[in-house]
Amino acid sequence: MIANEKIETMEKTDLAKLQLERLRKQVKWVYEKSAYYQKLFNQVGIKPSDIVTLADIEKIPCTEKKVLQEVSVYDILTLPLSGVLRISRQGYSHAYVKMYTSGDVARQMEMMTRVLVGYDINDTTVVGILGEASDSRMMDVQYALEGIGCCVMLMGSNMDNIVELMTQCHVDVLVSDFRLLTQLIVKLQADGEEAEDLYIPSIICLEETLHNPMRVYIERRLNVNTKTVYNSTSFGCAGMMYQCKVGKGYHINEDYFYPEILELGSDKVISESHRVGELVISALTAEAMPILRLRTGHLVMRLDGECPCGRTLIRVAPPTEYEGDFS
Repeated sequence: MIANEKIETMEKTDLAKLQLERLRKQVKWVYEKSAYYQKLFNQVGIKPSDIVTLADIEKIPCTEKKVLQEVSVYDILTLPLSGVLRISRQGYSHAYVKMYTSGDVARQMEMMTRVLVGYDINDTTVVGILGEASDSRMMDVQYALEGIGCCVMLMGSNMDNIVELMTQCHVDVLVSDFRLLTQLIVKLQADGEEAEDLYIPSIICLEETLHNPMRVYIERRLNVNTKTVYNSTSFGCAGMMYQCKVGKGYHINEDYFYPEILELGSDKVISESHRVGELVISALTAEAMPILRLRTGHLVMRLDGECPCGRTLIRVAPPTEYEGDFS
């Protein structure tokens, strides 16, 4: 199923026009409103008018994750707090404070709706959310599910409460991350419960990486298949990149995020498919805290060829999941 057929099946030429329009608007916005990017652009001698084509994005220096940890959130913030709808602190290994406008939240909900509908979730599905609403990304999932019309079970992170809920109420899909799922398995083992007795047909894992070695363990212990949705702490959203249900690899919602793959150890963009490089992402529509050309640290390969799911959005795959011809 496809939630936004106009965007998700858009012709590449039309998508490129949309991306360029949004990129130019975003560059102008950060230059005028973000103290960090205004200073950066002035240092390297870039003006918004220099961005004429999509390839001109390469004129903008890449943003390192460590910079986001060091620079003040207010140097990236583009508007006063009176224009901010939501503030959230998120992440495990590296925590970030993220702020959002109402437009940011609406776009993130729309992205998550695409992901959830793509996994055949509809108004008859009962979905359990294992995690805390203090994380803005979990709130996006909840709002998207409720927008679809699902029955949503809010489970929190207290394992005693979670086991009780899951033994009393059936869920069709569980949304969580591998860390909390591992805690759930340990809790069940300590209580002498069998994980299989919970009957969880499907799990969607929100992860800060594209390859988690715990995935195989979780699937074996719970006897379930999982799908991974990239849960970016740097951009503060989930749904920007998600594992395709029927094809191999991950789709990127590239009307909202412009992807590049750079050669390892350099700033040269890789244009060929099936070559490993570092994924670099630029926000195209973010209002409160836009980030351009962020080095994600994730190694990926671009996959060419039509995807069986019907989406024309770009696909990438981690080299750890390369199993042959992805075309």
